[in-house]
Amino acid sequence: MRNTRQVLLGAALLAAGSIFGVLGALHAPASAQANPDKSTTAALPEREVTANIDREIAKVWERDKLTPASASTDEEFMRRVYFDTIGLPPTPAEVRAFLADADKEKRRNLVATLVADKRFSQHMADQWTNIIVGRAGRDYGGANHLFAIWFAERISAGDNFNDIIYDLITASGQLSENPAIAPYIRSIPAKVPDLAGNLTRNLTGVQIQCAQCHDHPYEEAWTEGVFTGVASFFAPVSVNLNIRTLPVDPAVGDQARPVRLPPRGMEELPADARNRIEEQQKYNKPVTLDGKPLKTDDRSLWRPAMAKWMIAKDNKQTARYIVNRFWSFAFGSGLLNPVDDFNSFNEASHPELLEWLAQDLIDNDYDFRRLYRAILNSRTYQLSSKGAHPKAEAWHFASAAVRQLNAEQFFGAFVRISGGDDMARSYRARNISPGEQLKRATERRMKQAKESDDPNQRDFGYSQESLDRFVAWYDKLDDGWYLRRTMAQGFARLSSDDEMTEAEGFSLTIDQALAVMNSELTQSLTGSGRGSIIQGLQRDFKDDPTRLDELYLKVLGRFPTAAERVTMLGYLKDQKGGTAAWEDIVFALLAGTEFATNH
Repeated sequence: MRNTRQVLLGAALLAAGSIFGVLGALHAPASAQANPDKSTTAALPEREVTANIDREIAKVWERDKLTPASASTDEEFMRRVYFDTIGLPPTPAEVRAFLADADKEKRRNLVATLVADKRFSQHMADQWTNIIVGRAGRDYGGANHLFAIWFAERISAGDNFNDIIYDLITASGQLSENPAIAPYIRSIPAKVPDLAGNLTRNLTGVQIQCAQCHDHPYEEAWTEGVFTGVASFFAPVSVNLNIRTLPVDPAVGDQARPVRLPPRGMEELPADARNRIEEQQKYNKPVTLDGKPLKTDDRSLWRPAMAKWMIAKDNKQTARYIVNRFWSFAFGSGLLNPVDDFNSFNEASHPELLEWLAQDLIDNDYDFRRLYRAILNSRTYQLSSKGAHPKAEAWHFASAAVRQLNAEQFFGAFVRISGGDDMARSYRARNISPGEQLKRATERRMKQAKESDDPNQRDFGYSQESLDRFVAWYDKLDDGWYLRRTMAQGFARLSSDDEMTEAEGFSLTIDQALAVMNSELTQSLTGSGRGSIIQGLQRDFKDDPTRLDELYLKVLGRFPTAAERVTMLGYLKDQKGGTAAWEDIVFALLAGTEFATNH
């Protein structure tokens, strides 16, 4: 993959006549522009990155005369860091082992272990798939799942974020061959302005799409002409959707030459064809955001040139945005907010820190794991959510923000406490794997076409090669990950509004959440029958106090407080320890705010 990329880059640079100028301090806050910090190097120890995070955050505390919260307890830290790395809560056994560990480096060791876990790749893939592709909307060929699998594979393979960005911007081929094309088939026909707006916003944090129809309302440099120049890089993209060959396997490519006008003019063309030609006539002169035109007519080189510009070492904007995104994954908000809206009027809360981390990310070839470990190991991240200074704002990061779980985390927690991998395997076996679903749907559609009296219905083709490739991708989607992603998509359908805008936080009631699941899962969570939480507690533990400890560890990742212990054990005693009383306690813990947050 890298060899192919190097060939394309070399060709693009040669044809363009070395077009890439310095984006420099574009969008950087004035304070950061005045004194850029160039001290970071690839040799800088990771611990120094963590130390610098804490120094810069503490400067603002001191400036604003704020006292931060105390350090989090081990229980609080553990639940938080598990959700922020693998998207799942710790098991009771993991909590007990961590609490018993006397090693002073145990938090650092845990962070390293979790970031190296394959489930970290899955959680990051969930996060970025939701950002770049979205959960809802048209899902040709299961593109949402396939993109997540592809993204997780790239992370597991050790690829850095600049490599991933490059391959997203230049993605081509059939979906079954290269799921990286998923952002290009979000809506078909693909529109150049939409492609440019989505990818520049979600990979560089620049919302230049605001200048699509008129000059930007407050960013003077972002004129309609500038948007047209940036969007032109995506004008060669062509999307082919052949719905008469099953399974449907969308394909993306680049048209090397612009579409020529028909001899008799455009009046006789279908509306879609006219719109496509008009779009290509408008978006035909690529210009980077810093005003450098691309000097080649070979349209197959336009997207590689754009990708190279986006990840160039002297284009710091992309690095700023990637740092800001990963910071928001850990804290719930960025150093600059909205996270994806960098402009000269939007000031970061800690501009020097943002600039410093961006430079360090560049110096380390976009090694986002190093960045994320450094953030998670910081004192700032490991503060308690309790006891912050009363005048502290969220952007002070003077205490941990209690954050609502996203849909994948929420349902992942449900799956884990209801039986984990065993439950997921059972669910998948009973409800058919996605690969098998695709096989059966294709066979059913082909049979319908064959038996139809309508000649148009019989005119369907079949591609065994595409089907085999799709199934091979789906076979990589392990049971637990498949189950929580499927539930999250069900949530997205329930919670999207009339305009199909997706909800970003988990906002359903506990009853609505359980409705997303089938009866097997619901019973295992809130019932007392075979395979339920309660049946397991009664089978494996000899007395109510021990059972209560295990239940709290399973559901909330902590032991009950003294007051909770008195209340719950008193209730069990009053109810004579019956299963109905345990069902009440389980439901109360699941329905509470704490379960749906990271504490």
